[in-house]
Amino acid sequence: MANMQEQWRQDSKSLSYEESLQALDLLLVQLQNENVPVEELQGSYLHGKIYLEHCEALLNSVEQNVLQLDADSLSQDPDL
Repeated sequence: MANMQEQWRQDSKSLSYEESLQALDLLLVQLQNENVPVEELQGSYLHGKIYLEHCEALLNSVEQNVLQLDADSLSQDPDL
């Protein structure tokens, strides 16, 4: 399972925020299916958690970029 998680992390790094959200939505739809074997539930949960962590990291990165903008020129503050 650890190898799969690492592969999922590597795969998620190439996704945009929107692509990660879309993949997370697809996983949620699959989890809502009553025919999903119990053995797959944990893997799907972990996979979704990785997508969510990737989305949060991307949002944090954008937030840091916005905080560094100079309010007058809306460009990167050279002092930061």
